[in-house]
Order: sequence, then structure tokens, then C-alpha cells
Amino acid sequence: MVIGGYLITMSTASYLSEAKTEDTIRFMDDEPNEPVERTESWKVLVVDDDKYIHQITHIALDKFIFRHKSLIILSAYSASEAREILAKNHDIAVILLDVVMETSDAGLVLVEYIREVCGNHFVQIVLRTGQPGYAPEKDVISKYEINYYANKTELTAQKLFAVMTSSLRSYCNIMTLEAYRQNLELMVQARTCELREKNEQLMQLNQEKNEFLSIAAHDIKNPLSNIKVYAEEIETDYDKLSKIDVVKFARLIQHSSLQMFNLVKDLLDVNRIESGVMSFTMRKMDLLPLVRSLVAQYKRRAEEKNIQLVLIAENASYLIHADEMRINQILENLISNAVKYSTHHKQVTIQLDADEYKVRCTVADEGPGLSHEDQHKLFGKFTRLTPRPTGNEYSSGLGLFIVKKLTEAQLGRVWCNSIINQGSQFIVEFALDTKPLSFR
Repeated sequence: MVIGGYLITMSTASYLSEAKTEDTIRFMDDEPNEPVERTESWKVLVVDDDKYIHQITHIALDKFIFRHKSLIILSAYSASEAREILAKNHDIAVILLDVVMETSDAGLVLVEYIREVCGNHFVQIVLRTGQPGYAPEKDVISKYEINYYANKTELTAQKLFAVMTSSLRSYCNIMTLEAYRQNLELMVQARTCELREKNEQLMQLNQEKNEFLSIAAHDIKNPLSNIKVYAEEIETDYDKLSKIDVVKFARLIQHSSLQMFNLVKDLLDVNRIESGVMSFTMRKMDLLPLVRSLVAQYKRRAEEKNIQLVLIAENASYLIHADEMRINQILENLISNAVKYSTHHKQVTIQLDADEYKVRCTVADEGPGLSHEDQHKLFGKFTRLTPRPTGNEYSSGLGLFIVKKLTEAQLGRVWCNSIINQGSQFIVEFALDTKPLSFR
């Protein structure tokens, strides 16, 4: 019997018979005893110019289930129509493809289009031909990237079930590997990005280290040179120098030594801060005696510039939990800066305030003030601001960086309010109960 141009042999008739009668035939997945829920479907594209082939394929695969998913069968009656369907459906799992359609090799040309032009190496292509003479199996398998070759007259319903099960299993494995590959690629990209960031951080740290060493060497060189000059002066002209001259040179040497000592101390503090090894001894302490002591300590230095130091504290005590030595370091730096950058005949005010939640210390000067640009880089390392010390005092550019880190490590806050030509206010604030944080 001839239908649609194909000779229907006994094998083909049995194909149709099996499809209609063997409803119980299944090539089930790896979990056959579990209930089947058809929540999703596999897409299968049938490409054939014979409507009869589409009909019997639909009948044969009507009840096909693989891994709890049924089939959605898409039909194309030519290679060009198949291209349109493929363009709109990128998740087709299996293609049942005829060879001879518009041309004698239309199916084979479509295979090349799918694999080479579309770059789709995931879809499983089952080549079904009713005229094997046009496309011999050995030649087609070796030349074209197909997954299975079948003669239509030999493809019974049971064999089609086997082919579909095998094809879908291969498709799942390929897609799983592709998912792993993409995930691995994302992991590699993330790791590459992380390494790039780490490398940039290391380059930044190396640059900072070089700047650090350059500035440190420069700042140490000057006082060392001064000490050398003063010592040579004393050694060379000792018999000619008066006692007053010797004392003067000794004080200059002492001043240069102190300058180097303070720089080294700051450098060590920065190293401990950035290494995360700076320790804190937290206890209840009163800010008022500490501030009074600092005001007395800097009174003489302020008087040398005719600067008036004023302390405003209305309460009898200002209790916080903190490391007293670190708090002293913070406030000393702020008071020292206020005196250092204030012009002669000005006033520096240190004011303590408290409420039920926090204690605040404000150090206000009447100096030149800070621009927005200076305020933006105020608490950085080795920061050189526009205003310069008014009495040729030394500044390492590390003090405010250390202040910020020490303050934040004790759960405090520090900030600056400043107006050009009107002065600056540095405010440091601590809660009534604080604990140190790690610098990391």
C-alpha cells in the first residue's frame, strides 16, 4: 500500500499498530515508581514533508514520559520552516529529521545550519529517511554531526520509544555538563575578578609603601642632618662656645630627636593599625582630668604663639569606657594640631559635653579653615593639607589617620566642621559603653 509517496511495509504497519495499541509501553526514567507530574515538557521538532509521518509520530509518542515530563511536538514540513521554528525555540531537545524534502539533501543542509551557523551542539538530531539511497548511513554518520540514523521502514513504535529515551538522556547529560561548564566559567570569572582586585590592592599597597618609605626617609633625613650639624658645631667650636650656646645646640638636637621619635612612633602605630595587632585596655575612665592635663601640657607651647587655650566643661565628670592611653593619644593629636595650625593671638577652645548616651569633645581653633578638597582627604595617610603649621612645627601627615582609626576601634566617631578663614572644629564622640573593634 502506498500512502503519501511511501511504501507501507509490514514493518511500517506494525509501527502504526504498536503506536495505537501499546498504550502501556514506556521507556521510563531512572525513578519509575514515583508518581508522574506533567508540570513541564520536552520539545521535539519533527521535520518532514509527509503529513502522514507527523501523524504517526504524534500517535506513537502520545503517552511518552521521560523524567516526569511529557513531550511537546512541533511540526515543520520543510527545512526552511524548521529554521523559523528553531529561531523561536532555543530549547528543543530532539529533532526527528527527514533528508529528502525541498531538495534531495535539504535535511543534511539543515544539520549543517543547526551545528555550524546556529552553533547548537546540544539538540539531539535523529535522521529518519525513507530513501536511504540518497543518504547512505556510513557517509552521513561520518560527515554530519547527527546522533542517530534510522530507516523509516524499520523504525517501529517501540524502537522510536527507545530512540527518544536515549536521545533525551543524552540531551540531559549534555545540558548538565553545559550547566557545570557555565557555572565553572562563572566561578573562574569571579575568581579572576577577585584576583584582579587583590592584585590592584597589592599594587596600591606597594605604591603606598613606596610613598611611605619616601616620605619617612625625607622626614627623618632633615632632623638627622640637623643633629649632625649641631653636633659638629659643638665638637669643632667647643672651646669658643659659651654655656648658653651649648645649651641652645643641645635643645636643637633634642628637638630634632623628638621630631624623629614622633615620626617613628606614628609609623609604628600605623603599622600596628594596618596589621590589626593594636591592643586596647578598656575600662571606665573620666575624660575631664585627661583633658585638663593636656591643656596644661600645651599651655606653654600655646603661649609661645600668644594663643589662649580655653577649657569649657560644665559637668563634674565625663565617664566613658575606653582605653585611656589611646584616648589621650587622640585628644593630644587634636589639641596639638589646633595649636600648630593657629596663627598668633588666637584662641583654641576645648569643650566637653555629655548626655545620657554619649560624651563629646570639641577642639575648635580660629585658624585658616579647610577647603572642601582638604576636608575630603583629611583623615588619609601622609595627608599634606593646604594650611601649613604657623610656627614651622613638624607634621608627619599621619596624625589624623591614626585619630580616626583609634576612635573607630573604640566605637567612636570623629569628624570636622570647617569654614575657610573662620577656623575648624574637630569633634570626637564616644558612647558611654564601648568595646574595641578589629582593624581588619
